[in-house]
Amino acid sequence: MSAVQTQLAHWMHRLLYVLFFLVPIAGWAYSSASGFQVVWFGLIPLPDLVPADKPLARVLVQVHAALAYALGAAVLIHVMAALKHHFVERDSILWRISPLRLHDSMQQKGR
Repeated sequence: MSAVQTQLAHWMHRLLYVLFFLVPIAGWAYSSASGFQVVWFGLIPLPDLVPADKPLARVLVQVHAALAYALGAAVLIHVMAALKHHFVERDSILWRISPLRLHDSMQQKGR
């Protein structure tokens, strides 16, 4: 990969990780502002992040939606880039991240 592609890949991974955290936190804040308690996996009730406030809830639902769409777009771009490497550039990028590769390498090491 070129240096530019490598940097773009690193920044995309960072963006994905940030969005993986921000989307649920924004949803939690929205639920709190709407007056709904969040229960993690149906087992652990979480404290409200913000007090119940309808105007704040209207803002937070927009923030949550925008972040969710951004995450979806980032995932789509990431998948498209991986497929481009596999089918157009015919390099080993997709194979290097494959769970099958991990399974094969573990079998070769006798694990």
